[in-house]
Amino acid sequence: MFSAFETLLDHTPPAWVRRLEATVLMRTFARAFDVEPPTPATLPAFREFTAACMEAASVDPDIAARYRDRLGQAAYALGARVRVLFAVCPSQAFRVTRFFYRGIGIELTGGLPGNLWFGPCYFAARYTPHDCCFMSAFDEGFMRGIVGDASDALVFASRITEGAPCCCARLQSGA
Repeated sequence: MFSAFETLLDHTPPAWVRRLEATVLMRTFARAFDVEPPTPATLPAFREFTAACMEAASVDPDIAARYRDRLGQAAYALGARVRVLFAVCPSQAFRVTRFFYRGIGIELTGGLPGNLWFGPCYFAARYTPHDCCFMSAFDEGFMRGIVGDASDALVFASRITEGAPCCCARLQSGA
């Protein structure tokens, strides 16, 4: 028998889930960057907030590397919490990930682990190629947390922000 959550997985999250998701993402990102999150936590505010944080961090490569690492770690913890909270089994990992990405305006196809295609993407019109690369630390961490394998790596072959029709990546085992 399917749970109520499972029946939602193939749909766009309801508005209350999207609001909660924006709040959680805003707080996660703010903690990684040691700043206060803006309020209210909306998707447009999140997009502008993250772009401003990444732009500020990019002035110093050492600082950027530290924040990117912290963002990946925070995203891994978030993905692991989602995996435990919703009792995500390996066969559901992609559907759960796709559900949460759809809630922030990113269509995701493919499988976990395996090949992934991101697009259309709500953030692509605002983010620079550098921002997109920076945010891939979040993508990798969240997906590693959902899958439950800290050694996995997300390797991008193309990005929308660099002119590709979609972002193409592969989540592959680091073991």
